Amino acid sequence: MFSLEQVEGIVRDIFSTELVRGRRDTFAFFDTQKELNLQDISPDVLRQATEQVGLFFGFKPEFFSSLSQLITQAHQAYQKNKFVYLSTSGSTGTPKQILHTQEMMEIEGESVGRHFKDANRLITLTPRQHLYGLSFAVFFPSVYGTPTLPLAPLPMQPWHTLLRAGDVVAGFPLFWEYFLQAGNVFPAGITAVTSTAPCPKGLFGRLKQAGAQRVVELYGATDTGGIGVRADENSPFQINDFWEVDATRQPVLIHRKGIEGWIPFPDEVNFVPPRGIFPLKRNDRMVQVAGVNVSLDRVEKILQQHPAIKTCRVRLMRPEEGRRLKAFIVLNKGYNEQVLPQLRQYLTSQLSSHEMPRSFMFGDALPTNSMGKSCDW
Repeated sequence: MFSLEQVEGIVRDIFSTELVRGRRDTFAFFDTQKELNLQDISPDVLRQATEQVGLFFGFKPEFFSSLSQLITQAHQAYQKNKFVYLSTSGSTGTPKQILHTQEMMEIEGESVGRHFKDANRLITLTPRQHLYGLSFAVFFPSVYGTPTLPLAPLPMQPWHTLLRAGDVVAGFPLFWEYFLQAGNVFPAGITAVTSTAPCPKGLFGRLKQAGAQRVVELYGATDTGGIGVRADENSPFQINDFWEVDATRQPVLIHRKGIEGWIPFPDEVNFVPPRGIFPLKRNDRMVQVAGVNVSLDRVEKILQQHPAIKTCRVRLMRPEEGRRLKAFIVLNKGYNEQVLPQLRQYLTSQLSSHEMPRSFMFGDALPTNSMGKSCDW
């Protein structure tokens, strides 16, 4: 399924990701979309990127003196193994490696890809070592033979000349928000796809107002692969046909054909018979910040390790407040709000930029409603 050229694209995206890890710019990844020279990469980054390539393709890299040698090793490993490992975000701890066999990818490519089989080109704006970048760069075109084109999701690019009728453009909510804010419009005949995070209410309509002929949202997770598809934000996702559904249990369970075991959905869902779902909220207190999964439990745990903090709560800002996290803090005796600069410095050393709260509130107790239950603030 993976050609040498496709393997090269994945390896380069892995290296680019490692080069910008820890930087605060959401789109910093795409600063690296130029020729990679191993001599210009620090030993630590080179080691980490090489390890990630090995994890993805399931092999232990041998000595290599050029990127092309590593790419050849990765391609040979795939030809032997016929599987890859996709890595979860690691926001709740050590990233998990999720096995995706060639058979699983072919089944998913045929099932989900039929929604895009008439495309002239599949354009992916997501790094190709991630589920949706891989889907549009490899899964779907391998089944339907559609040409692919990876592009950087930079809103200020000349999209009116880059895109042409019949293109399917696979982006993500944050990119589409910036795309629209920049005043971009689509040429005729474009399908806009959004995935990786829940689509904000109204985004479907705004993309169509900007000229998109069709808008499609994909729902799934690295752990599961694609689960459902919809082309109307007010309609339920329709579960892909390679999933069996058991609606006699609560919560509703799904089973991927050919894989042992039944599992719940990644989120709490409202099931709409016979095969529809509306995702409600995540089961694991994960939220998306600028397209990155962030664990609220992890941020709260690190906050509470600071000696000034008695207890705390962290949540995602409401749309009118911003796009980041905010924290409510109850301080220990002997501390006051003047500890905030010290607290920010401590958190900067412990959290990624996406995990860092942008707003802090202080009080004598965590907010509760009149019935004593936790409430918003």
